[in-house]
Amino acid sequence: MTAETAPQQHQSGEPTDVPDLPIVALRLALEFAVAVAAAGQKLRPPLVFPAGLKPYLKFQKLDKTSMPPVRRALVADEDFRNRLAAAVTPELVDEVGIVWLQRSPGWEQRVVELHAAAQQAGENASAEAALRKSERRREAAEVATARAQADLLAVRDEFAREQARREKAEAKAAAASSETETLRREIQQLQREVEKARVKLTHESDRVEKIAEGHAAAEARVAAAEALVVELQAVVDRVLTERVDQTVPESHAATAAVANREAAVALKKAASSTHDLAEALSRAAGALLADLPVATPAPTTPGPANPRGLKRKPIAIPGGMFGDTVAVAQHLVKTPHVRVIVDGYNVAKLAWPKLELADQRKVCIETLEAISRRFGADIHVIFDGADVVGASAGRRLIRVQFSPAGVIADDVIRAEVAALPSKTPVVVVTNDQAIVTDVRNAGANVLSSDTLLALGGRPVKGN
Repeated sequence: MTAETAPQQHQSGEPTDVPDLPIVALRLALEFAVAVAAAGQKLRPPLVFPAGLKPYLKFQKLDKTSMPPVRRALVADEDFRNRLAAAVTPELVDEVGIVWLQRSPGWEQRVVELHAAAQQAGENASAEAALRKSERRREAAEVATARAQADLLAVRDEFAREQARREKAEAKAAAASSETETLRREIQQLQREVEKARVKLTHESDRVEKIAEGHAAAEARVAAAEALVVELQAVVDRVLTERVDQTVPESHAATAAVANREAAVALKKAASSTHDLAEALSRAAGALLADLPVATPAPTTPGPANPRGLKRKPIAIPGGMFGDTVAVAQHLVKTPHVRVIVDGYNVAKLAWPKLELADQRKVCIETLEAISRRFGADIHVIFDGADVVGASAGRRLIRVQFSPAGVIADDVIRAEVAALPSKTPVVVVTNDQAIVTDVRNAGANVLSSDTLLALGGRPVKGN
């Protein structure tokens, strides 16, 4: 085998060449490959090329001894040769070199024919012309390198944009983590408040037990007084019987009269004592009910809620707000220390008429708890029916009350408004016009059941 030719390999999958093609016919293609590899080293990252080309990167022109190893390196590295085939142009490499690099079907016969035609046409350029052509090829290689550099810059720009998007996503994740931490602290604060409320409820329960014990003792005293009254009444009856049925001396009659008067005085004292005990029991029961966490209904004929004659003033509505709107509702429920009294079934039957009463109450209470949690309002909902199972069950965020037997919720609402101090702002939620008229006369603000449902995110269809 001579240095002018390279062997052809016939094994499946192995690179091939045309042994009959003189190596001088591939000079331009081989010099183009060396020029591209040399220019590619200026890139960052540098261009990957066959290791066999490294000794010749600084060659301006390949001689007969350097061309065979360059040819073998290109034949062995299909990837690099394919990259050269995609970039080669007629300005850089002659037709024989282009066909040898690109290797389209039937290329072996084609390169032999092209080489023979070139020899027959006598295409022998002078050394100076070949040098100029080599320079043009090198310049073209540098242009190709510049294009590759531009492509690399575009890739880097895209990487920078991707980096910016990742940093933005990380910032959002950090913000979400911070928000989660804030919510966790708020939950811990709520848990502490719940624990305080639980401790307070325990203390109140102890106090209720003591009041109940006092109530039992008072009942015992009442029973004793009643027994005394019965006993004294028997004495009076016996004295009167003796005075009517027996004949006694005048002095004995006078003695009996004195005894009769003493018995009557004792009877009056016993009766008075019994009355005082009954009033004391009534006051104790009133104090017990007033201090319970869930308020029980006020009496149907309550005493004056404002003994000094002060009248409650409605909550002022800011300018620009008017009517029965959600904006007005938000302003009212966010008023400090406001008491929101809700006509329970008026709201529940309006929003969920197809549900059973128990389900209506459940969904209504859940909606009111959501409003209380969102705006921090003190909400008190009142339903009809003291005989409802679980009527005395307390809620964590709102107060739930059922009217006693024989009393409708409307009267309980009126009594609750009348019993509250005049300094306490009150908002009543109902569509019952009779209640609306009465509570407005008592200085309370009024919201419709429709507006409250809209505030809680459950607007009534058609409204």
